[in-house]
Amino acid sequence: MRIAFVISSSFCVSPYNGIRAQAQIWADELIRQGHQVVKVNPWQRQEWETYNVIHLFGHSSLLNIISRINNPNIFLSPIIDSFKPVWAYRLATMWGFDKLRLSSHNHDFRNAKPYIRKWCVRTKFEADYVHRGYDVPLEDIVTIPLSYRFPTPTSLPNKENFCLHVSNITASRKNVMRLIDAAIKYKFKLVLAGSADACFRNSEMKRKIDSNDNIEYIGRVSDEKLRQLYMQAKVFALPSIGEGVGLVALDAAAYGCDIVVTSIGGPKEYYDGLAFEVDPYSVDSIGKAVMAAMSDTDRQPRLMRHVIDSYGLAKCMHKLVDSYAPCGINN
Repeated sequence: MRIAFVISSSFCVSPYNGIRAQAQIWADELIRQGHQVVKVNPWQRQEWETYNVIHLFGHSSLLNIISRINNPNIFLSPIIDSFKPVWAYRLATMWGFDKLRLSSHNHDFRNAKPYIRKWCVRTKFEADYVHRGYDVPLEDIVTIPLSYRFPTPTSLPNKENFCLHVSNITASRKNVMRLIDAAIKYKFKLVLAGSADACFRNSEMKRKIDSNDNIEYIGRVSDEKLRQLYMQAKVFALPSIGEGVGLVALDAAAYGCDIVVTSIGGPKEYYDGLAFEVDPYSVDSIGKAVMAAMSDTDRQPRLMRHVIDSYGLAKCMHKLVDSYAPCGINN
């Protein structure tokens, strides 16, 4: 059946954007299963009524004209990575004045609610935001977990005693400065990979990395190199202040890394209590957890098996296809 995938053009600036990556992975798997997926190009005219499903990812300008789309089968993955209290988030959804064309992303989501058939979330935490923030009935919310991305090893790899982190290291919500401070204080080896904004060249972060032999920044790496790092690292740290899932941590767990994960938000839901949870605002909490994970011999390979068994792409996509089924996708 025909499925339209819609994302904002701004998500396509970087091939590493998480929303783009999620939509691309899902599209590829649906196509592999024999379905037709159209990645909507804003320059091309669309006959919206010809699609069995229209699936929006994140905020899109299409939300502002959603009432004009002649199709009852609109699905939305809102991609909520907020760490604000739900009451504050709910208040933000109220901000807007349509007659003056004043709005916000959250207000657009609330206004689009009557036209959304299903809200596809990644965690129970995100489901709670949708339910209490937008007043969406629980029966209109379906949880579709994200999957790890790479073929997995058949046994626990041999590990080296270092902690790995992969992200845009200068993004404040990734909390890399506190991870660096923890590595300095607790003297564990830290390898940082990923992109960095232009501000990094003259930053305090770079000064700290250059001044400490146990910390290395290797920049953006290929998928092949990333898989090698997952194979080698004993620990993967994700101490984010705001994070939806953290695909890199899920990938790392599938390669046998012990996981240090933020206690805020939904990422911890994926690890069945086998990750080391930290207060991301505490350098000591991060440092002590990394040190405990470095010496731990109990949680792996149980965690690796849990992630591989629970979050394979085919299994996660089965839940998505089931949610599409009433729209005729299996006809």
